[in-house]
Amino acid sequence: MSDDHDQMNYDNSPAPKGRFVSSIDPDHAITTDARGNLGYASAGAEGMVEIYVPVPHGPRSEQRMHAKDFPETVIRYVEESLRPNPYPVSSPMKTPTETLRYFVGAAQGLSLLDEGALGNMKTLAQDFESESDRPGYFSEVIRPWLRSLTPGKR
Repeated sequence: MSDDHDQMNYDNSPAPKGRFVSSIDPDHAITTDARGNLGYASAGAEGMVEIYVPVPHGPRSEQRMHAKDFPETVIRYVEESLRPNPYPVSSPMKTPTETLRYFVGAAQGLSLLDEGALGNMKTLAQDFESESDRPGYFSEVIRPWLRSLTPGKR
């Protein structure tokens, strides 16, 4: 039986030739944050930075996610609070308006949105509170606005 390792030609490797760690572009270097999480500079522009977001209700106090996933997280928790709570005693939940306001505070505290987007989110939260058809307003106005956010705008 022949050994395949003896016949492998390492000169045909797709790895770049002659590049060492000291010559790699620092804008694409891998870094670590204070918690020891890996950070990729090139991925940061696409919202792939890991963040810890406090959650309004549930068994955990915070959720780990990529920054780009923040809008979908807001949508999920607000939609969850729009539905009837099957366990109001053992698992209390915030109201839909409290949940949205909670995430406005989280976005501000984590510096996820620029001033314009944060102002829009605050205005939408105020309008949401005064709206009589909250599920309709959320699905027609707030959800599309949240999904329009891109990592460049965060």
